Amino acid sequence: MKIDALTKRWIRNESDERAVANGSYFDEARAQHVLEFAERFLRLYEGDYAGQPLTPITWQVECASRLFGWVKFDADWNRTVRRFRKASIWVPKKNGKSPTLAWWGLYLFLADSEPGQKIFSAAKDGEQAKIAHQHAIEMCRMSPELSAQCVINKSTLRITHPASKSTYSILAGDNHDGKEGINGSVLIDECHVVSDRLAKIIKGAGISRSEPLQIEVSTAGNNPQGYGKKRYEYGKSVEAGQFTDERFFFAAYEAPQTLADAELDADPAKYGRMANPAWGHTVKPGEFLDDYNASKNSLSDLTTFKTYRLNIWSSSSNPWLKQDDWARCAKSFTLDDLEGLPCWLGLDLSKTRDMTAAVLVFRDGETFYQVPYFWLPEDEARTKNHLATYIEWSQQNFLELTSGNVVDYSAVERRIIQLHDRFHLRGIVYDKTYAEELTQRLEERGIPRFAFSQSWREFAPATAEYESLVIAGKLHHSNHPILSWQAGHVQVKCDTNQNKRPVKPDANEHRKIDGIVAGIMGLAGAMKQPVANSVYNTRGLITV
Repeated sequence: MKIDALTKRWIRNESDERAVANGSYFDEARAQHVLEFAERFLRLYEGDYAGQPLTPITWQVECASRLFGWVKFDADWNRTVRRFRKASIWVPKKNGKSPTLAWWGLYLFLADSEPGQKIFSAAKDGEQAKIAHQHAIEMCRMSPELSAQCVINKSTLRITHPASKSTYSILAGDNHDGKEGINGSVLIDECHVVSDRLAKIIKGAGISRSEPLQIEVSTAGNNPQGYGKKRYEYGKSVEAGQFTDERFFFAAYEAPQTLADAELDADPAKYGRMANPAWGHTVKPGEFLDDYNASKNSLSDLTTFKTYRLNIWSSSSNPWLKQDDWARCAKSFTLDDLEGLPCWLGLDLSKTRDMTAAVLVFRDGETFYQVPYFWLPEDEARTKNHLATYIEWSQQNFLELTSGNVVDYSAVERRIIQLHDRFHLRGIVYDKTYAEELTQRLEERGIPRFAFSQSWREFAPATAEYESLVIAGKLHHSNHPILSWQAGHVQVKCDTNQNKRPVKPDANEHRKIDGIVAGIMGLAGAMKQPVANSVYNTRGLITV
């Protein structure tokens, strides 16, 4: 098939190549129409550029042209329609995300030549949805042509175009009951925090229309199991040609996801330019560097900076362990390499439906090695929120799934006995809450056990030592994917004396930290190295 020169110039990735092979092509008139609409009718309403025409800058021209300019003949409609139905665009803060969404929403609402349009500004909640929608309202008010044709309801903020019987409304994830079908185009702001509930509501939006669009524009976030991260990873796969989905548009302006803190510190402006397409326009270099310098001395602030200013995904909004430090602790070793070293086992036995973790901690002088084991009920692993990752981990032997909907404690017991037979465990450090009966049976088989109350007093020294060893690169791990995943989640809570204990980042049950907790408990045993008949057997692991 011969490709015209214009279409060839707009091919950006493997997905475009496949689309062209299947009949898609680039229509410059369509692309130009959406750009001219912005310049002719729209003005910005806030900040230093308030009142000025919306003159698209490079990234907006690129995305708008591709999104609206690619077309294909559709036999079902017997005419040429837009190629793309869904779009996922990732850009850091301060790059004009909200006015861009408002521009595209108004274009679909007023200039797309479809009567009875229904356009929705969507987000996690009503307040977030109002941000981009307010831009659309003010753009309407500031345009003599648009204000003459549109009616704005001050209470609901719905914009109506009586001539075409079209509406532009707010759809918020926190107040929509999901009973009403959404038949129109949806523009989603900050989808990294959008819930699965809202995702279900909008999934089939516009299915009966010829050229619907679902456009999400967002920064990166800190929920690796959420809707936004799934969309980001899907877009990456489509762009690379790993999945075939010619109707899915993807663009990401970002620094490398593996960017090390030292690399960033060596040249922050380099990565600022790389991630921010509005660099020198709405993103001022001096302000960006000031923000970086104010953030770099705090792990929490630096993580936030990298997420929102460089579009780098994080596992937690306030992580305890630096990813660079954790990565330096990764070593290649096998269980055979650890034979003969004193070994303790930390056991974080879960509730019946949650993940259970047991971590062997070996001591070699001042260096320690962690070897984790994980269990989860198979029914829990196969729920929709978990399917892709947990099943894959199970197939790779990183996670043992026990049959049914509750964890099989006998499987945990069998594994610990096997480990004791091989490594002669010095003891099991456990929490009485769930593991009292299981560890009692193990004690009867000759394995010492030591209660760990998970109080401030118990946790503080081991948590501090765990952190110090990670920073020093002396707490080795074999880059077990579940343990490393959890290391990115865990946060610490401090008491009035700055003693630390590990906590989950929020109430999100999918962000597990069981392996890190079990590792800290195992380390508490390895730090003391008591023998079975020592005072620790009756008093726990802390001396006074």
